[in-house]
Amino acid sequence: MLVGKEGFCDYSTIQEAVDALEGLDPDTEATLYIMPGVYKEEVRVYRSCLRIIGIGQVEITMNRYARELDEQGEEIGTFATPTLFLGGRKLVLENLTVSNTAGQGSEVGQAVAVYAHCDETVFRNCTFKGHQDTLFTGPLPPAPRERLLFGGVPLREHHAQYRQLYQHCYIEGTVDYIFGGATAYFEHCTLHSLRNSGGHAGYITAASTPEGQAFGYVFNQCYLSAEPGTAPVYLGRPWREHAKTVFMDCRMGQHIHPQGWAHWGEPGGEQTVRHAEYTSEGTAAILRQQRAPWAELHGSGSARVSREDVLAGFLTSGGEVIQIELENLN
Repeated sequence: MLVGKEGFCDYSTIQEAVDALEGLDPDTEATLYIMPGVYKEEVRVYRSCLRIIGIGQVEITMNRYARELDEQGEEIGTFATPTLFLGGRKLVLENLTVSNTAGQGSEVGQAVAVYAHCDETVFRNCTFKGHQDTLFTGPLPPAPRERLLFGGVPLREHHAQYRQLYQHCYIEGTVDYIFGGATAYFEHCTLHSLRNSGGHAGYITAASTPEGQAFGYVFNQCYLSAEPGTAPVYLGRPWREHAKTVFMDCRMGQHIHPQGWAHWGEPGGEQTVRHAEYTSEGTAAILRQQRAPWAELHGSGSARVSREDVLAGFLTSGGEVIQIELENLN
């Protein structure tokens, strides 16, 4: 299907095209090609076996935010704000920009650009823009800390695993702008920290890795940059007590706080989280004098974690849509 404003396109909005696929067998492979343009819409995808491919400059944008009030006068909360929601399996997204333009978290609360409640999913050459909580990688934790229910976009399906590959993507934000419980492998991505209003510190990740899950976030050969004037930024803090986040051979700007990691006001979690960095031998020796004492630091002699290790079962799942895409990466 072809989506765009031109008369020869099948649909003028992305959501119309997605809805048109509802009548197809869920295992039927489908592809949406998106013509260049800005699509101001909320997109909800529950389908599996789907590719969404941008042709040229394609941006999906919306501005929902957590403090926005619903019809009952209640705040809608973080998980009702995504510009793009993905709930299926065997998905491929390429050449898309997804933005939440609501603004700074101190003013509007959390504002999600992408809610990736999906398994066996590849994001390639995508850009995700926002401020606080830009990219959420499902699943949700068992229960919220500050309210009775998470609320938000209805979840029709829960997966046994949530495995996601991000390659050559650009992700920006201020606070916890990559967060959630998925097993996610980021390869050659740019993580760009924006200035946090009020001059407060920033945080790149906030993992909520479920207990017993082998991997959480793995960043391999990524580039950590920042907007000029950005206050010190932490690599991450644990949203839940078994958070796992690893940076391997990443290049980091001077904006990264010397301690590297924060414990989110719960020092007891230092015993159960895994925050690790793999770098050159000389850099590791320097960082050991500065990094938070519970963080792991490994030099060049330490074995790295491979994409195949992290995404075990994903590469050989038998899902042809994904398998072909991943084979092309090698």
